[in-house]
Amino acid sequence: MKDRILYRLLFFCWLVIAMCPKAMGQNSPAELRISIDTHNKQILQILAEIHKTYDISMSYDEQVFNKKIIYSRSFDKSSLEEVLNYLLKDSNVGFTMINRALIFYEEDKTFTVKGRVVDSLSGENLIGATLLIAEKGKSSLSNKYGFYSLTLPRGEYSCYVSYLGYKTRLVSLNVELENNYLVIKLAPVDFNLSEVVVNVDSSFTAQHMGSFTDKVNWTQARRNAFYKGEADIMKVLQMQNGINGLTEGGSNLFVRGSGKDQNLILLDEAVVYNPSHLFGLTSVFNSDILKNTQLYKDAIPANLGGRLSSIMDMSTRDGDANAFHVFGGSSLLIARVGAEGPFIKKGKGAFIATARGSILNAFNTDYRLFNVKGKYSDYNVKFNYTFDEKNRVYLSGYYGQDKVISPNRNTNRWGNWTSTLRWNHVHSDRLFMNLSAIFSDYHNKLDVSKPESSDNQIWLTRIRDFSLKSDFTYFMGLDRTLDFGLQGTLHRFNPGEISPINSNTEDNIFRAQAYDYTGYVSFNWKVDSAFRIVAGIRANAFFNASFGRYYLLDGSSYKPLSNDADKKKSYYSLEPRLSLQYKMGNDYAFRLAYNRSYQYLQLLQNDELAFSSLEAWVPAGLNIKPQYVDAISFRINRLLYHGNIGLEGYWKKMGNQVELIDHAQLILNPFIETQLRQGKGHAYGLELSVNQRVGEFTGSIFYSWSRSFRKINGINKGKEYAANFDIPHVLKSNLSYDLGRSVHLNAFYTIHTGRPLTYPIGFMEYEGIYVPVYSSRNSHRMPTFSRFDLNCSVDLETIKQRERGRRHTLNFGLYNVFDQRNPLYYSFSEDSNGNLAIQKTSFSGRVPSISYTMRF
Repeated sequence: MKDRILYRLLFFCWLVIAMCPKAMGQNSPAELRISIDTHNKQILQILAEIHKTYDISMSYDEQVFNKKIIYSRSFDKSSLEEVLNYLLKDSNVGFTMINRALIFYEEDKTFTVKGRVVDSLSGENLIGATLLIAEKGKSSLSNKYGFYSLTLPRGEYSCYVSYLGYKTRLVSLNVELENNYLVIKLAPVDFNLSEVVVNVDSSFTAQHMGSFTDKVNWTQARRNAFYKGEADIMKVLQMQNGINGLTEGGSNLFVRGSGKDQNLILLDEAVVYNPSHLFGLTSVFNSDILKNTQLYKDAIPANLGGRLSSIMDMSTRDGDANAFHVFGGSSLLIARVGAEGPFIKKGKGAFIATARGSILNAFNTDYRLFNVKGKYSDYNVKFNYTFDEKNRVYLSGYYGQDKVISPNRNTNRWGNWTSTLRWNHVHSDRLFMNLSAIFSDYHNKLDVSKPESSDNQIWLTRIRDFSLKSDFTYFMGLDRTLDFGLQGTLHRFNPGEISPINSNTEDNIFRAQAYDYTGYVSFNWKVDSAFRIVAGIRANAFFNASFGRYYLLDGSSYKPLSNDADKKKSYYSLEPRLSLQYKMGNDYAFRLAYNRSYQYLQLLQNDELAFSSLEAWVPAGLNIKPQYVDAISFRINRLLYHGNIGLEGYWKKMGNQVELIDHAQLILNPFIETQLRQGKGHAYGLELSVNQRVGEFTGSIFYSWSRSFRKINGINKGKEYAANFDIPHVLKSNLSYDLGRSVHLNAFYTIHTGRPLTYPIGFMEYEGIYVPVYSSRNSHRMPTFSRFDLNCSVDLETIKQRERGRRHTLNFGLYNVFDQRNPLYYSFSEDSNGNLAIQKTSFSGRVPSISYTMRF
């Protein structure tokens, strides 16, 4: 009897177990079939209809659904799971079914992969690397520190990671990588091998697809012809469209009809006020340590500002974290040496250090502008260390010094000193932070001692900045990023004073101090595969908190101020930024941009010469209003086979432009602000560029037509005149040819309209002294400028050495092949017959060059 009962119990249990899968299958959304029409219905209506028709209980919070979506699909005997997946595909709502009861709940249907893109050999961060998700047809970029964050719907994806000069790498992404920190290593390619074809074309494509950034390819640019063979980034930029050097031999940039002081030059986030060495023959930027150079002529992002014309953002190399290297080289102008390698722990930290110095007195050979002896030296150092996946610190510094001695033994010393301490922190999978402490110093010491005096008096001009800056990037999704941040800067100005300071200070210019606070937010949204919006705003608060002697201008006279409260002046401003990018078909891309910018720091300097180290910087205040500009620009790119063609245009309306009066006195003048006037300006132009490769030839042609005008009360009788940097027509061309894998030929030619010139029409006697009488301001022009340069670059290393990062390159060149004696400036005097005598001073003529670069 007991056995019979046991058998029946076992049979019942087996029956229950056998029926459970069937019952569970009937309750599964994958098994239950329904038919429903969702046309012109919201999700709540559809769910109510499913509940009523198929007697399925439901539990949900109405707030989790998007009630604005109207659906438009019919289902016939489809699984309930298919219907629900359709209804919830663009939401963060999940579902489960228990005993014919549907339960809806919020869930995260995406996963995020984060990490860095780095050089496989050195571990250097790669800035702006492209990460293309093939299945989505969408892409993202690594930021300024190589960091990226990709948020994707759950699934399997193929990610193609590419960077100019590196082999494209395919990386598989899935949800299993969500909690990992994925470092993507790209291997460099040899620019002399066939792989460069893919990368060069991809650079054209990237620009065409809407990045529209002017990034210098420094590896290729070093093969250009340079004065005495010294490769220099500022000379490379002067070879670009829309950028001029104004006079030959200078390192300053004049961008799209604006002055040299209207460019912001950053080295590892620190401001460089004077970029020149050796009176402009070369710049302060060592070619061996530069990693990334980004130039913004328009569409300036909201995180950058403080100047009206352009932003030049340069980053130095981090150093090789895996192996020790020595590098350097020499030209007929400069010798340089450097080292890099692991720091503290291999693979975690790195250092890099460089030193340069002039090796001959250029001024006593073929550069006879001044009868002086000059030399310079500069040093760069950088350390970085990675504590963990979320924290990395950088410490970088630069120091440079020039010294010039005149025949009477008077000296002029000037130099820059910058330092930056940065902390990278990954707050979460999507939020990246960079915190920086920045210092910048420019000083000039000019010996003004009289020959008959035993006193050693130095005229000192100086500007120093102390800044704290925080930048955040929030990766909202694959197509959206949000950038925001804050910056505070203390500016200290010494526009000019006698050093050492003694009781006789009547000729000293007042010292000044100002606080500059900035906040910004920028939203980058790729709306679809063709359209992108970059919108941002920058808010400024500038407080002039100067101390000491002060005065208020009243026309050309001044009124002393004694009340400290009267000396303070504050300015507030908003700078909207907007960029619209649109891809038209497969070949065209278009961008329209607008930005307003303010400039609170003004440079009082005579720019008639190619270079002057005497820079008197003063802040906006009672007598000087901040400059501002409203700029509109457009750019159209057309992708060609192995090249591209582009057309750009711009229009600028500028206010409170600063100009010096005629015969301005900038030294030993305590009331220096009486030497300037402010007024209006406007500039406009068109720029055409063609880049093409045919076989082993690569060529570029740039043409720009532009105009720049000023109208300032008290100057030129209040009438409009051409600005000092108004150069209407400029043509530049560059042609390169690769003769095998190791020999590269390069030719550069430029011709442009001569710069404006204020010409004397005669002389008059005043108290026994003959002084020139000038015509209208900038009513004449110098002759047409032209120059043709040649260079041959020979790579001496083997392919295996090249793959290990070793370099041995020899350059031969000829600067100014046709010996064109372009005038640098004119001096005017009266001859014995009372007629006007003109003397032209030219830059050097034909100059051969040779340089050697090595790395091992």
